[in-house]
Amino acid sequence: MNRLTDKVAVITGAAVGLGRATAIRMAEEGASVAVLDVLDADGLELIESLRERRLPVAYWHCDVSSEREVQAVMAEIVEHFGRIDVLVNNAGVAGVNKPTHEITEAEWDWVQAINVKGVFFCTKHAIPHLKQAGGGSIINLSSIYGLVGGPDIPPYHASKGAVRLMTKTDALIYAPDRIRVNSIHPGFIWTPMVEGHLSGGLCQLKCTAR
Repeated sequence: MNRLTDKVAVITGAAVGLGRATAIRMAEEGASVAVLDVLDADGLELIESLRERRLPVAYWHCDVSSEREVQAVMAEIVEHFGRIDVLVNNAGVAGVNKPTHEITEAEWDWVQAINVKGVFFCTKHAIPHLKQAGGGSIINLSSIYGLVGGPDIPPYHASKGAVRLMTKTDALIYAPDRIRVNSIHPGFIWTPMVEGHLSGGLCQLKCTAR
């Protein structure tokens, strides 16, 4: 339907899962898509498959927990595509499934660094480019666990609650700049991260899609 013709969309954690599906769909709708991930083999495979369909896409290795890396990649995307109109903050991890009193500081911080700081860094360094484009849209992937609680994965629940409130705050801050900020709260979808969680192990797919 070409709903995104002439738009440039940046998607984090776009190599697999929901991020991959989002990248494919946005490209099909006419967007130029910047695919960001740390899973380089999967990301490059996606890019190759989309280029075979003559869709305008490019891949960047990006660890969203690194502000320096995020800032540099956003600048490279603008240099390559000319602008940024859409940011999809999709990168995320589940973390350990242990009760709160058994979780180590490192285990807690790893989840927050990707799921919370990653959204902060990407939003922070996309905003100037969105303003320059005259407005745009930021879509944050929270979770149903950003709305309700559950007796498992405490670091993940905390991170998704944070993303929900960050979204509300930024929506109000940037409305005068014609930048919409919304969060999405999926339930369980059969992706690599959910598969890892339900198998009872620690999902180590850093910066991959849900």
